[in-house]
Amino acid sequence: MHNTLELHGKESGQIWHRKGTGKNGLLVNVLHSIFNVADVPLKTVHFLQAGFDRNGERLLAVDQRGNVYVFDLIRNKFELVHRTGTSCTAVAFNLRNPSEFLIAMPDFTVKCFDADKKEFVAWLKGHMAPVKEISIDSNGDFCITTSAEIAFLWELKTFERKRKLTITNKNDVCLFRAFFCPVSNYILTCFRDDSILVWDAKNLEFKYQLVVPEKNPPFYRAFAVTNDGSILVCGGKSSYLQIWNLETHKLIKIIELPKAIKEIKEMGFLSQSFDGGSHKIIAMLCQDGILRFADIETCRDLFQIGQENDSIQHFLLSSNGKFCTCTLVSGQLHIYDLATTWKELNRAPSPIVRALRSNEDFHNDTNSQITCSKGSTTTQSSRSRITLSTNTITTNKLAIKKRSHSASDRLQLKQHYATRISDKTSISSSTLDQSAFRNLPEGLNFKKLYKILRFYGEYPTKYRAFIWRCLLRLPENHGAYAALVEKGGHLTFAKLQEQYPLKSRKLLRIMQRVLSALAHWSSIFGETDYLPLLSFPFIKLFENNQLICFEVIATVLFNWCQLWFMYFPNPPVNILGIILN
Repeated sequence: MHNTLELHGKESGQIWHRKGTGKNGLLVNVLHSIFNVADVPLKTVHFLQAGFDRNGERLLAVDQRGNVYVFDLIRNKFELVHRTGTSCTAVAFNLRNPSEFLIAMPDFTVKCFDADKKEFVAWLKGHMAPVKEISIDSNGDFCITTSAEIAFLWELKTFERKRKLTITNKNDVCLFRAFFCPVSNYILTCFRDDSILVWDAKNLEFKYQLVVPEKNPPFYRAFAVTNDGSILVCGGKSSYLQIWNLETHKLIKIIELPKAIKEIKEMGFLSQSFDGGSHKIIAMLCQDGILRFADIETCRDLFQIGQENDSIQHFLLSSNGKFCTCTLVSGQLHIYDLATTWKELNRAPSPIVRALRSNEDFHNDTNSQITCSKGSTTTQSSRSRITLSTNTITTNKLAIKKRSHSASDRLQLKQHYATRISDKTSISSSTLDQSAFRNLPEGLNFKKLYKILRFYGEYPTKYRAFIWRCLLRLPENHGAYAALVEKGGHLTFAKLQEQYPLKSRKLLRIMQRVLSALAHWSSIFGETDYLPLLSFPFIKLFENNQLICFEVIATVLFNWCQLWFMYFPNPPVNILGIILN
């Protein structure tokens, strides 16, 4: 199970209390919510930008209020290092000084801060439009700040501007990206007309241009370069990936993507051990907000991250290939442990399970095989046919014996269950729709679960939440629940602490959040006095997963409590009459 980190009112602390990964290696879900006086969340402060350091061990993240956090994923700690007061458009670590970082401000400037000393270092001015990217060379000596019309080359030692790349025809050409190419430290500039120009970083001397085929324009929007600087992959508003060799300046491969992928917004190579910088795994953020990983050498789709109901806006891979961070539309920041994901993908196959047969069954099988081998000649004798028929008869007898024995066992089990459970709690198996439980996860069997529940009256504590989660067939609609939570706390439950005093403030906040979501989902629950008492056992059971808690309560209310509200706001006379009789 993944961890959830709430940053409200915190300036430092641990990222996770117990390290564990969820689906696709999700390590931690970072939230920054705003609470009212009653500790009810009102809205979420969205994370906008993020960046890894050179070693891929520290993560820099900035939200829309200008709060700058540094997450140390190795030492398991985070810290609020600066407050800018406004949102930013791009961030990057200063590779020359690991404690310094660069932030692109809304006033078209770039500021440099020191995280350790928590002080202002430098101010880079000159842009006339928002800076959308900050690229730093592999040595940490220079950086490029890019806007839609101009790109500046800065020296990080003195923070002086060295070169300027401008666009003369601003109406037809727009500068998409300008970034350093690894190893060679060439500067690649990519424009709206699909032209890719390569420059020398020292004096901005033009080196060469990649000639794009004129027949079908690729509409480049996303680019990725391997760490050895030899391969460039380009994608955009088309269902194709174009792979260029930067040493020969030629297009070497075109990969056709699945029909579900119509546009690629961002791309990045995933570093692996012992690949020498010649990466093969590429991550693609598509138009549906799902991050897909693929092998460009074997053209094989590996795995994907994200959901359509809570799509990914931006993503970033660490230089060591261990971590991946994603900023979502809902404003959350997800940090993935890709090492765990690779272990799951490369896991050895499960052992083969075979049944141990009795000596009698084995003897019958060998006799039938010998008889078949004797009778496999061109002229089959009547004797072999007789033996075959007798073998089939004996096997049918065995099958009949087994079936009758299992039927008697079932009858004994039913009688035994009837003595253990009263008539009030017994449920007729004919009334259950077993077709609804055919899609249970592997390892779960509805008939066995039904017998366990009838015999013991409950499921084991360790697996109880998981089993009911599967039996109730919860939709796990993250988007719908997030929309209800974003509406904030309901006025009915603002003073919940006075009516139901709880020692755990965490449990109280979760209870307020779930009850408020139920009241926003249906207004009648905002006027139901007994809803907190009814929901509390479920909230305590599913304390670590509020979405499942909400959906379980909603399922119970919708399927088994419908008749309770027939005479609302009066008491349910029909239900009370049934209880009295």
